[in-house]
Amino acid sequence: MRNSLLWRLLGAQLLAIAIAVAISGALITMVASQSFMQIMERYHVDPTVVEQQFLSAVRHVLVISSLGAAAAAMLLGWILVRRLVRPIAEMMVLAEQIAKGDYARRIDTRGPDELVRLADSLNRMAGALQEIEALRRDLVANIAHELRTPLSTLQGYLEALRDGVVPATPDALASLHEDVLRLARLVSALHQLSQFDARVSRLDRTELDVAALARQLVIAYDGEFARRSLAVREVSDPKCPPVHADPDLVGQALRNLLENALRYAPSGAEVTVRTTYADGSVRAAVENSGGEIPAEDLPHIFERFYRGEKSRSRDTGGAGIGLALVREIARAHGGEAGAMSAHDTTTVWFSLPVR
Repeated sequence: MRNSLLWRLLGAQLLAIAIAVAISGALITMVASQSFMQIMERYHVDPTVVEQQFLSAVRHVLVISSLGAAAAAMLLGWILVRRLVRPIAEMMVLAEQIAKGDYARRIDTRGPDELVRLADSLNRMAGALQEIEALRRDLVANIAHELRTPLSTLQGYLEALRDGVVPATPDALASLHEDVLRLARLVSALHQLSQFDARVSRLDRTELDVAALARQLVIAYDGEFARRSLAVREVSDPKCPPVHADPDLVGQALRNLLENALRYAPSGAEVTVRTTYADGSVRAAVENSGGEIPAEDLPHIFERFYRGEKSRSRDTGGAGIGLALVREIARAHGGEAGAMSAHDTTTVWFSLPVR
């Protein structure tokens, strides 16, 4: 208790008051004595007895006034220090709760500007940790969901094949192979996530023509689009300047957008890869006709592992990581990512600042 901040501040204040009173008393006594002696000499009065009475009265008044001033100063200091220490104590409690894993608690932001800023920082830190914890729980739940379905199917088929209940037909083997591919895609997506932070911390930036990169990828994916009966074309603004970016990561973001269109665009749809320049940024967008993203799903499609219910089929469902990586790549370069879906057209894009 004696080692608390409150008692330390009060002790320091009391020491400062004592020093000030001692110095003031010594100066007042010295000045008063000199002035008194000069007056006595001017009127030819013996100062011996009168001086002692005068100095005694001065000391008496000084002691009483000093004690009163010290009491008032201590009372006001107590009130001020209590108001200063109380929010600090609340912050200590919040920090202890955060250390125990309770991220829902918040404290009021009041008091001096410095304490308000500190309290606001703690509240934002607790909120960020709460979001991270929610993401972690969702990650575990989603991974468990993704693993359970193909593993259950594999277990059932393999046990049936072992017991001779189901013959090893090409269809059964193809189904097993599809489940293995689904697991491989999930593991690959998780590996991408695990490597992403380290990759972003050392971006290999160079001058990059995003439009030229988009044309190369459209040519590379043309065969896959044709097999899905999708028409694909590339449109670019000739005024698009190069950007200073990591070609590998930007290429990965573009491939994720193309694969997203391959997975979800309906057969016969038209897919357009469009590169434009506006407001100091180059925007790469992939738009497809036919079908829209439900309004309730649109704000969440860039969240990790989020997918609309209709996308959980084994034929078209992905791992829910591709668009999350697109947003992370854009943010790592100082850009943004977004999506629009209306009037039977869906557009997913990301932007990269030129400077």
